[in-house]
Amino acid sequence: MEHLLDFDWRSTLFVLGSLGAMVMIARQLEKRWPAEVNQPSSEVLTDFKLVIANAIMTWLVKPAVAISAVALVNAAGGGLFTLRADTALHFTLSLAAFLLVSDLYGYWSHRLSHMVPALWAMHSLHHSAGALTFITGARHLWLETAIVGAFFPSVAMLFKTPPEIVTTALFLGFLPNGCAHLNVRLHLGRFSTWINSPQWHRIHHSIQPEHHDKNFAAIFPIWDVIFGTAWIPGKDEFPKPGLVPGERPGVITGIIWPFRNLPVVTRAGRLLDPLFRRNGLDGPHRTAGSPKSLF
Repeated sequence: MEHLLDFDWRSTLFVLGSLGAMVMIARQLEKRWPAEVNQPSSEVLTDFKLVIANAIMTWLVKPAVAISAVALVNAAGGGLFTLRADTALHFTLSLAAFLLVSDLYGYWSHRLSHMVPALWAMHSLHHSAGALTFITGARHLWLETAIVGAFFPSVAMLFKTPPEIVTTALFLGFLPNGCAHLNVRLHLGRFSTWINSPQWHRIHHSIQPEHHDKNFAAIFPIWDVIFGTAWIPGKDEFPKPGLVPGERPGVITGIIWPFRNLPVVTRAGRLLDPLFRRNGLDGPHRTAGSPKSLF
């Protein structure tokens, strides 16, 4: 339990303040140039609730995840290859290698999360979003995040990476990856396959059959082009996102998402729904447009 009390409050407040500022800026951009006008406020609110709930769960299991990841990285000798950053040339080459390999790994891990049923059972929470906003990028099941972090620290096992390389890569990847879910009407035209964008990634979340399993890339769409999963969007192609059939999860189902349809869970839901509805709590397991319920 020590990690629950061992807080660096200054760093935590700085991170929370920075995230708050980014969310406010993003929301202003989404209001000024929306790809989808008049998004349902309930969908946006659901995003915030699920992100907060899963962030808490991720934090709770963080020590166990770290122990597993460190053990695997140490077993690989701390990284099979050492990236150098002692000269401008080494820094540039190392940064390029780190970005390309990390993004290629991200492409295939993302694609596998759609191909493998057990992985899709977790990843589908992210795709249940019926409206895309900046915050949707953090709408991931805590269990999915924990499993990937604990058992597949692949890039860390491959590279011994100087912190300045990691920091620079995170900074450069923020716009194409961190802002991929922005609800903004932006078309890159001939540059669409050069760098990820909200329109490119919106295709990935589309409910249209022709967009199914397209545009997996996080930073460089060239991976989609190479591996045959690219859908180059037209100028006005901004499809509606979500699952078919749609589900609008609440907090509880957002935490137990892969197990929501187990008989014991559905029975508990039927018993507890009246209690939670009387107290005005929205629920996590319902098709879009159906009455609110806890499960």
